[in-house]
Amino acid sequence: MDKNFTTFIENITLTHAQSEDALKKYTGVCKKLYDTYYTGSYDESKKLLFGSYKTKTNVRPLTADQDVDVLFKIPQEVFDKYDAYESNGQAALLQEVRNTLKEKYTTTDKIKAWGKVVLVNFAEGHHNVELLPALEMEDNTFKIPNSENGGSWEIFNPRKEIAKFNSSNDKTNGLTRELAKMLKAWAHNTSSMSYDSYKRLDDVISFLAENYSVGRGGTSYSKVVFDYFDYMSNCVDDALKSHIDTALARARKAMEYEDISQPKEATQEWRKIFG
Repeated sequence: MDKNFTTFIENITLTHAQSEDALKKYTGVCKKLYDTYYTGSYDESKKLLFGSYKTKTNVRPLTADQDVDVLFKIPQEVFDKYDAYESNGQAALLQEVRNTLKEKYTTTDKIKAWGKVVLVNFAEGHHNVELLPALEMEDNTFKIPNSENGGSWEIFNPRKEIAKFNSSNDKTNGLTRELAKMLKAWAHNTSSMSYDSYKRLDDVISFLAENYSVGRGGTSYSKVVFDYFDYMSNCVDDALKSHIDTALARARKAMEYEDISQPKEATQEWRKIFG
């Protein structure tokens, strides 16, 4: 069954063309903002990828809610301008970024600004870009806008989360990334479930730290996945527990089929979980 899981992980990994599409989309967005706020040739250090495209836990097929999360570092004077607003300079900043991007992208591409981000929706089958304007601080954190409730600035530390993921992935010999990708496929296959990707990734890291701190070794993927659902069944709230328990029951059944050498039936149970 490990061979089937390895094929599954390969099948949900982005193709080269999809990775290039993501690169093209977020680079285009950041270049446009760079030309607006800075002078000289494009300096890609003014952007910072975070989220699943930084950790490479993104999966295919692409869905409408899959965005490339990218932070763009605004100059101090731009921050000061909107910080001086008497009311919701944060919303005004987001609208300025939105209007700037509308100069580059046609009306066929929808651009929205709300909350903390500007979302550029590209054509179906292409990557969307969720852009977060931010001021970099001396301690390597960022001040980001929140336009809700009259507007405020919040502290955001994506580098800490990236380092936390990389540390776990290195210690587990890549199992953190593999399990995160499989569980993202499970989430996409469970449309009625609400399980934020950042929370899911935190749970993966916590689970592996307690159970597979140096990777799976000779343990099968089946057992790792089963153990994750078993672990989570004991520490989630009621809203998520029913989905976890359904997956746990199917994983248990799949492993029972594996134990009696019925791989076809086992595969059918795994497909009920992952699609």
